Amino acid sequence: MVFEQGKEACAGRRSMTLRAVSAECSGVRLRMLLRECKISPMDFALFLKVTPQRLTNWFSRGIPHAWLDRIARLLSVNAQWLGTGLGEKFRATSE
Repeated sequence: MVFEQGKEACAGRRSMTLRAVSAECSGVRLRMLLRECKISPMDFALFLKVTPQRLTNWFSRGIPHAWLDRIARLLSVNAQWLGTGLGEKFRATSE
C-alpha cells in the first residue's frame, strides 16, 4: 500500500510538472510577442490594468486561462497558439 501511495504522489507531481511546463511556454510566447510588437511589459501591464508583478508572474507561470482570449485578440494572434503553442500563430483570414 505504501508503494501505491508513493506511485500516486509521483504521478501527481509529474502531471503538475507537465502543466507547469505548458503554462510556462505561454508566458514565453507572450514575452516574445511583446518584444516583436515593441511593447514594454510595463506599458502592457498598465494597458491591461494589472500590476507589473502580475504580468511578470504570467511570464514565468503562464497566462491564466481567463486572460488568454483577451490577450490573443489584443496582440492579433491565435488564442490556441498563445496558450499551448499548437496551431498557427495567426488565424487564417477569409478573403
